[in-house]
Amino acid sequence: MTIFTPRSQLIYLLVCLIISLISFGGLVDNSLQEMLLITLSVFALARGLNGVISVAQGTELSVEPMGVGVTLTPGQILDPLNDMVEQFSTVLLIASASLGIQKIVLFLGDNLIIKLTLSMLILIVIGLNISSKPSNETKSWLVKSVLILTLLRLFIPGVVFISNEIQTSLKQHRNEAISTLVQTKDSVDSLAEETDKPRDWFNSLKENIDIKAKLVRIQEQAESAIEAALYLLAEFFFVMILLPITVVFVLYKSITLIGRK
Repeated sequence: MTIFTPRSQLIYLLVCLIISLISFGGLVDNSLQEMLLITLSVFALARGLNGVISVAQGTELSVEPMGVGVTLTPGQILDPLNDMVEQFSTVLLIASASLGIQKIVLFLGDNLIIKLTLSMLILIVIGLNISSKPSNETKSWLVKSVLILTLLRLFIPGVVFISNEIQTSLKQHRNEAISTLVQTKDSVDSLAEETDKPRDWFNSLKENIDIKAKLVRIQEQAESAIEAALYLLAEFFFVMILLPITVVFVLYKSITLIGRK
């Protein structure tokens, strides 16, 4: 049983005609812009965190309990976090590029010339479909072509809509992870500034007593930051990279299925 009966073909074509007249940019452009803004802001945070970690890795903390000097390097504690942030930054950069490409394709799909061309093509196919001149095989091929072109135009708006819905549902978890990274950045930045301050003997003694507690807090924050960065990496990789690839695969299978009918 074929799904391309004369009546169904006409219905498909009318639906495609309506879709061809819709400007999807106005519907999903704000969502796309919001996702791009979130991605770039988190990328800026990651690069900032990477910067303060690099500065902290170049500092040394000297502790002199009972006159015996011990030198501690925060870089040993922050090195795993730095590696994670660098990988996270790479994923965010790819995600930003993915959103930029989607924005360009969305703009092209909403171009007036493309919309009018697609609409005229559909009207011509409708006219040929009603006419008795072309063979049924030719009519079926033309309808399939229109369906495929319509699916291609729906691809980016569909990806943006699904991605935005997922990101909205994950907003609370994302904000918590971002907050953890901000706190870690501030703590590491503060640690680097303190090591550069001139200290008299009293302040030096006071800081030596507290230095272990500071390093323990930094280590705990670094561990929390690694978990936060890992969560954000997973979210942005899934939403901005894996999801579009999955939709492309589904689109390819749909086009293949239409071609076989």
